Amino acid sequence: MTSARLMLEWAILLVLAIIGASWLHSSGSTSRIDNQIMDYGVAFARPAVSSDIVVVTIDGESLEEVGQWPWSRSTHAKLIDRLSDAGARLVVMDILFIDPSEAEADDDLSRAIAANGMVLLPHTFGPKINTFDEAEPIFPLGKFRGVSRDVGHVVAEPDSDGVLRRFDLIYELGSQSYPHLSVKVLEALGLPVPEATHEYDAVVPFHPSGEFVSESAANVLSRATIDGFFTDKIVLVGATAPGMGDRYSVASGSVSLMTGLETQANLLNALMQDALIHPVGKVWQDGLAALAMLFLFLSFWYAPPRFVLIAAIGVTVTALLVSAALLGSASIWFAPSAIIITTMLIYPIWSWRRLSHASRYLEREARRLAGDGTLPGAQDGLDYMTRQIFRLRGIIRTVNDSLSFMRNIIEAAPDAILVLDRKGAVQMLNGKASQLFPDAEALDQATFPEFLIYARAQMVREGSELQTEDGRSFLIARAELDQTTELREAGSIIALRDVTELRELDNERQQMLEFLSHDMRTPQVAIVGLTQKAATPEEKPSSDTIRRIRLQAERTLKLADDFVQLARLQSTILQMEDSDISALVEEAVDRAYTQAEAKEITLDQSVPEEPCFATVDASLIARMLDNLIGNAIKYSDDGGNVSVTLEPGSDGTLGIIIADDGPGLSQARLANPFARFGAHATHAGPSAGLGLALVKKVIDTHNGTIDVHSAPGAGAKFVITLPGEMI
Repeated sequence: MTSARLMLEWAILLVLAIIGASWLHSSGSTSRIDNQIMDYGVAFARPAVSSDIVVVTIDGESLEEVGQWPWSRSTHAKLIDRLSDAGARLVVMDILFIDPSEAEADDDLSRAIAANGMVLLPHTFGPKINTFDEAEPIFPLGKFRGVSRDVGHVVAEPDSDGVLRRFDLIYELGSQSYPHLSVKVLEALGLPVPEATHEYDAVVPFHPSGEFVSESAANVLSRATIDGFFTDKIVLVGATAPGMGDRYSVASGSVSLMTGLETQANLLNALMQDALIHPVGKVWQDGLAALAMLFLFLSFWYAPPRFVLIAAIGVTVTALLVSAALLGSASIWFAPSAIIITTMLIYPIWSWRRLSHASRYLEREARRLAGDGTLPGAQDGLDYMTRQIFRLRGIIRTVNDSLSFMRNIIEAAPDAILVLDRKGAVQMLNGKASQLFPDAEALDQATFPEFLIYARAQMVREGSELQTEDGRSFLIARAELDQTTELREAGSIIALRDVTELRELDNERQQMLEFLSHDMRTPQVAIVGLTQKAATPEEKPSSDTIRRIRLQAERTLKLADDFVQLARLQSTILQMEDSDISALVEEAVDRAYTQAEAKEITLDQSVPEEPCFATVDASLIARMLDNLIGNAIKYSDDGGNVSVTLEPGSDGTLGIIIADDGPGLSQARLANPFARFGAHATHAGPSAGLGLALVKKVIDTHNGTIDVHSAPGAGAKFVITLPGEMI
């Protein structure tokens, strides 16, 4: 699997995880789990129990003392009167008075409600007559509703799991809106109604049953309650005796049963303190889920595998902690289960993909390292992955042994060797290089030029050699390593060969050449001069002796001259440039004219009218022509003929032909015409054979060829071929 494909899979899974977490929450698939988490979390969000709320319960004790239910409405009137006398600020009846009873009792209740002036009555909803599924409000009797402070509905609908968590504070029925009884309480008290009243999703943070201040209705009717108990209180009256009234499963840190009267008290308590729990908006819910998934997937990409599980657990725990923190500090509910479930699904999927990728990588690397593509068997390990690891471990051990062997070879190399990465930083040195750069360990990630500066070494001979401070010379050889391998950091290898002795010998050779070219030539020139002076008639010595001395001196002088030129040719860098070979040939013929005229030799030249160019060292080509033309004149008889021809070839080459009609070369000389030392004497004068050796060296350095055609008494012809271009 390539890195690009792995990243693509990573990105696709990330997008799917974000979309999946959003869908799980919005579809309600996780609502049951979220509700259970919230049920335990409401303990952190519920407000304190208000001391202004008092619950009057029609409990079992009240039924025993007053009588069985239903009570006479005169009894309810008496209860309201007692609360009015006790100074209650507001009386909220959680008892439906929707059907008429005895006229006198109904009149008593109506009178008591009117006398109090601050009594709120509940209403409910029922099926609408002559309809199939329509509902209509069912209000208290008109004589009660007309004298009450206000009415509000008390409908409570548990969630799908049977737990009551929220109330419909504004019940919408057609085009009509019916506020909840607790909302009417706030309006009656002049308290602000929370803006989120229309949000059905708002959750009531219930207190455990029995936490609100309560009093039995029997004690109120018998005036057993102490004075001041109900002064300026909001009194909720309702039935709580077993078998009477509604009971709901509510979440108050744990799910427990609670009477309908207490649920109304909890709702009113939360509304008065604006403490309803509101779910976060969809944008925030999805945004936090996306942030959690992004963190998880970044850990997939960057964290080591042993930390990815910790990261997944961390995402789960963090989601729970954030949910609890928002619930306790701001009464905001963030549902964490979508993140938790998505994490539980995505982690094994990604782990499987990485494991599959790692398995394929191990298989591929094992085959690559094995060389021939076959894999050795592996007996260790219970599963396939473990066997792959053991197989690769064995191959890596073999590769490491080979690498150690190669390192030993590098270490044992006679040259100093440095390995550079692709940025030029020195990564490895052998022992010889460490001796050359003794403080290499202090130069971490230093480049080769920085090594030279630190060691006070310098590049010489146009960067081909290295010279140290103590005068040692090293030949530099550099090779680029194969960049197609996976050794990304290995860029090149440098070998430094100690050529100090060779350079010393070279210096000695240069000194010898200086000696030959100057110190040795000087006395020879003097001898020639003296013999010329001694050849005058005034001198006594034999003219033949003087002539022979002069010839030997000239021979020694030419030998030294040719030797110096040949030696310099071997060590001098050619000065190659585009040159007109036609002009070089013509100039060489012109220079030989005086020598040919002295022997009455005819010089014939055949040169094309168009210039013939070639990339050559012009000075060397001129010297080569001088040697060959000079030899042709020198060894030809007086009155002979020497021809010089320049012929461009069809393949772009240039041919130079120099021929004479002299005595030609002997069979012994034809066997090796370009030998460096073939001294012999002819009627033309002494020869040491270095001239033709020089000619051959010039031709070789220009990648040309030279052929000799000769026979005794038939003259000699030298055919030269040079790479060139006809312009």
